[in-house]
Amino acid sequence: MEIPDDGTTLLTVASWVAVLTLLLAFGLLTVIVLLRARAQWRTRRDKLAQRHWQHVIQHVLAGDEVEVRALGQDEVTGFIEVWNATHESLPQADSIRLLPLGHRVGLADAARRMLRGNYHDCAMAIVALGHLRDLGVFDELVPFLNDRSPIVSLCAAHALGQVDGPRAMAMFVPMILERDDWMPGNVARILARNEDGSAARELDNTLLRANTSSMVKLVRFLADIDPERAALVIRQLLDSSIDDHAISVCLQLVSDKQDRERVASFLDASRWHVRMHAASALGRIGEAVDSERLEPMLTDKVWWVRYRTAQALLALPGVGAAALRQMQQRQGDAYGRDIIDQVLSEHDMGVAA
Repeated sequence: MEIPDDGTTLLTVASWVAVLTLLLAFGLLTVIVLLRARAQWRTRRDKLAQRHWQHVIQHVLAGDEVEVRALGQDEVTGFIEVWNATHESLPQADSIRLLPLGHRVGLADAARRMLRGNYHDCAMAIVALGHLRDLGVFDELVPFLNDRSPIVSLCAAHALGQVDGPRAMAMFVPMILERDDWMPGNVARILARNEDGSAARELDNTLLRANTSSMVKLVRFLADIDPERAALVIRQLLDSSIDDHAISVCLQLVSDKQDRERVASFLDASRWHVRMHAASALGRIGEAVDSERLEPMLTDKVWWVRYRTAQALLALPGVGAAALRQMQQRQGDAYGRDIIDQVLSEHDMGVAA
């Protein structure tokens, strides 16, 4: 029996490997082409649906009688994109006028099917259901508050707030302390959109049970939506034994003129950032006589304290650039004179503080 030559065997194996590689490459290329074609088809399909439903929505908003059909499966994505974009661009009074259209086309059932899709489709569907303001979907959206995706969970919070504000805020506000992945700006927007006052009430209730660090985190949000309630909490915090970070946060938020003396008590704090924020706060809520308290701080050893002090002096009612220039002339400290020069130069150039 003849034994095949090793060179021939290797050549045969190499040939088969090359053929298989070519087949795999061709197969992969075919899949890519098909996926691209499918994506382009979906894009064209969605654009057609968007144009159609945009036209319908415009007529509905104009008060015209429009005959509509239930959403076809191929129209759902396009309709929801137009639905969400339109609602986000309208005041609530106009937005509510679209609700009958949503019910007539079967948006609730169509969006429910999308909830089982990828996170993008899921988020779009949640937002759409929120704009529908149907109490029947509330319990279905609640589990998404705990979704590990911050985008999906925040969309759920916003949607729930539109469907039933008090119930939603009772769930959402306590979770603010637990979800470190929620961006503060997004949380603030959801709270600010609440119109029935339940967000402020829940923040107030949660603050009563929170520790100091939690209170500082929540009071920022409360200051945005209910300054009067926030002022009471800030006052309580500043009068208690809290750390320097918490004091600094409260000083950044204080806005009530009756807290002048409370703020002034921190001008000689040992930590420079507390002194800096106290000076800035006094510039916001102080009076002309407070210039006597601030002027000595122009010689502080920390540049930022001197800078914020000069800005605060300029902001005080009845002080202004001329009075600040007079302070500069009687300043014996070179750093104090320099920082006034800088702040007045920025003021002349229109640089915002």
